[in-house]
Amino acid sequence: MRRVPVLMGQKSTQAGKNMVKPGITKTKPETQEPIGQGDARKPDKPKKRFQPFIIRAWCKNCGICAAFCPKHVLHCDDSGAHAARPDECIGCRFCEMHCPDLAIAVKERDAAPGGKKS
Repeated sequence: MRRVPVLMGQKSTQAGKNMVKPGITKTKPETQEPIGQGDARKPDKPKKRFQPFIIRAWCKNCGICAAFCPKHVLHCDDSGAHAARPDECIGCRFCEMHCPDLAIAVKERDAAPGGKKS
């Protein structure tokens, strides 16, 4: 197929493509809303929540878990690592993968307090 240069202000026309005339918009037949507008999003899924569990007897307080956590959920002090902001955990498991003592496990929590996990 041969390409033809298009000058400024001209529209290119190609065979096999539907060209819409200026001023005419396509609409949904059932609602007469213009296509591409309105609330066509999927319903939001409940956000997954995670909880880091730390076995304090195995933790040697090296701080690697806190350094790798992108949300700064974990904090190290004299007694070892603990989850300072557990609601911020996104479940990436970086802390679990980098802990040299395998003292951390990240588990999924229930979606709603008191509710069953689906």
